[in-house]
Amino acid sequence: MTSGELITSIFSWGTLFAHIIIVIFVFCLLIRNRIADQIVSWVGRNVLTLSFLLVLSGLVGSLLYSEFVGFEPCVLCWVARIFLYPQVVLLGLAFWRKDKNIIPYIYSLSILGAIVTLYHSFTQLGGSSFTPCTAVGGACSKMYVLEFGYITIPMMAFTVFLMMILTFVAAKKQSKIVSLK
Repeated sequence: MTSGELITSIFSWGTLFAHIIIVIFVFCLLIRNRIADQIVSWVGRNVLTLSFLLVLSGLVGSLLYSEFVGFEPCVLCWVARIFLYPQVVLLGLAFWRKDKNIIPYIYSLSILGAIVTLYHSFTQLGGSSFTPCTAVGGACSKMYVLEFGYITIPMMAFTVFLMMILTFVAAKKQSKIVSLK
């Protein structure tokens, strides 16, 4: 197994595991019981730590694929990176200072990144593109990774952005729970 295959295996399984967590967490957000509320509350209390680890994993993954494995990022990948990379610095500072006031700004970047990566996933998995790719050789449609029939690099990035959004929803819900007490 090459290092590129190992990286792909680790990130693909991690993405699949994250999708399972997303489904469970959305269920926890929607139902009202003690265990679900405890899970949402825990995520909300640890929003800065969890979101920093999420964006850090996205940064490491994107750099491993482009700089170590040698996959050339396309235009849409760069746009997604524009929404991801600043979050590492912003959340790192917020985590260090224990400042949750950054959340609305990061939330906005995550929503925009999720839109771009969802669109990119849509085009890679067979959907028609609204605009032509300007990268050499149409790299936006080039699929370097396809695991479990749907996990691509843009899907991995979408997963990071979606998990970020859900942690911020949990933080908002947790702050409402705390203010009610």
